[in-house]
Amino acid sequence: MNRETYRAMIRGLIATIIEKEVVLGESDAKESVLTILYLLEDLDLFWNSDMEFEENAEHLQHFIDRTREKYTLGGTDG
Repeated sequence: MNRETYRAMIRGLIATIIEKEVVLGESDAKESVLTILYLLEDLDLFWNSDMEFEENAEHLQHFIDRTREKYTLGGTDG
C-alpha cells in the first residue's frame, strides 16, 4: 500500500457513505453506513497506525465520529 492508494481508498469509502445517504436516505442507509464506518476505522488502524499515509488522521476520525453519532443517537429511525 502506498499513500495515494490509501487516500483513494479512504476517499472512495467516504464518498460511498455520502452517496448512500443521498440515494437511499439516512434511514435506509443506516446499516450500510455503520458497516462502512467500521471498515474505515479498521483500515485506518491497520494501514495508517504509524501515521505514514495520513498525518492528519484526526480529520478522518472526526468524520467517523460525527457520522456514527448521527446514526446511533437517534438521528435515523431503526
